[in-house]
Amino acid sequence: MTHDPEVWAVLGRALRSDRERQGLTREQLAERVRMRGGQISARSIGSLEAGVVPKRGSKPPSLEPAAAALGWSAGWTDRILAGEDPSAVLEGETPVMSRADMTPHQLMLELVPDVYEFGRLAVQAGAPAEARDYFEAAVQRLLAAVPSGRSGRAGLALAAYRPHAVGEGVPDDDAARIRDALNRDS
Repeated sequence: MTHDPEVWAVLGRALRSDRERQGLTREQLAERVRMRGGQISARSIGSLEAGVVPKRGSKPPSLEPAAAALGWSAGWTDRILAGEDPSAVLEGETPVMSRADMTPHQLMLELVPDVYEFGRLAVQAGAPAEARDYFEAAVQRLLAAVPSGRSGRAGLALAAYRPHAVGEGVPDDDAARIRDALNRDS
C-alpha cells in the first residue's frame, strides 16, 4: 500500500468531489454507510477526504464502506491509489481485462461488495455488529496481505503444473522462472 501523501490527497479530493456532486453532507454519507451495516463518523469521512495517509500498512477500514456508499465499484480506490486519473475511474473507463489476466488481488476486490453485503445481512439476521466489524477488518487485513501487482508466485504455480517424469527434476526454464519469482517476492 502506498504512503505517498499526494496519492492519498488525490483520492481524498475524488471522494469529496463525488460526495458534493451527489449533494451529500459528510453526515448524510455516514448515515448511508450505517444503513448498509457499516460504522463511520462524519469526522472519519473528513479524514478520508483530507487525504490523511494511514499510519498502518493498510487502507483505513472506513475507506471501502464510504466509497461503496457513494456507489463506487470495488477496486476503484485501489486504482486511484495506484495512480489512475480519478475522473477516468469514476466515469467507468474500466480497462478491458479477462479474469485470466487479473491478479489475485484484483479478483479478490471483485468479491468485496458481496462480503460487505454478507456482513450486513448477518447483522439483520441477528448476528452482533461487533462480529461483522471483526469480519470486515479481517477482510481488509487479507486484502492488505495480498500483493496488488501480479505476484511471482503465479509463475511458481504454473511450474508446478508442468508435467515431468519422476526423478527428472525441474526443467531449466522452470527453475529460472522460480528463481526470478522468488527474487521478485523478497
